[in-house]
Amino acid sequence: MDNMKESHNQHISQQFNQDLADLRNQLLNMGGVVEKQVSDAVEALISNNTELAEVVRNKDQEVDLMEQMIDEDSTQLIARRQPAASDLRLVISIIKMVADLERIGDEAERIAKVALDSFTKDQQDLLVNIENMGRQVLKMLHDVLDAFARMDVQRAFEVHKEDAKVDREYEAITRQIMTYMMEDPRSIP
Repeated sequence: MDNMKESHNQHISQQFNQDLADLRNQLLNMGGVVEKQVSDAVEALISNNTELAEVVRNKDQEVDLMEQMIDEDSTQLIARRQPAASDLRLVISIIKMVADLERIGDEAERIAKVALDSFTKDQQDLLVNIENMGRQVLKMLHDVLDAFARMDVQRAFEVHKEDAKVDREYEAITRQIMTYMMEDPRSIP
């Protein structure tokens, strides 16, 4: 009787570990889609590629669907398995990361919408700055997904520290945009 109970518990544990691994893989898959979305959005902006911008915009529905599926699977996992503290923290972290990835996808879609507009020669230096910031954000996204896949807390913390640099670049670009708008109010839209 004890062997049957132990075998049953081991089976449940193996299934839980598989469910948890599946959830992690879904998140990493979503991260890959969002990473490509950001990369394509920046490329569409810089190269004024309207077709690529439309591809990015259309990807948003896929990202939204992925978010919904992962949220549902996470909720099911919590309800069915009632994970212990460390596993529960992982599931809750996945839920939070999925929401962040979805927002990143939304931002990529916004960049793609901007890419559908044309830019004047005077604004090219602004595009270069946006490209640099976009590439830096893309690298951070890649690195944090890699840190999650490896469960590398130290690397995740290092990526977090890089965020201040992106914030400074964002502020500088915002000031640059404000300057353009003051010099030429027609550029406000």
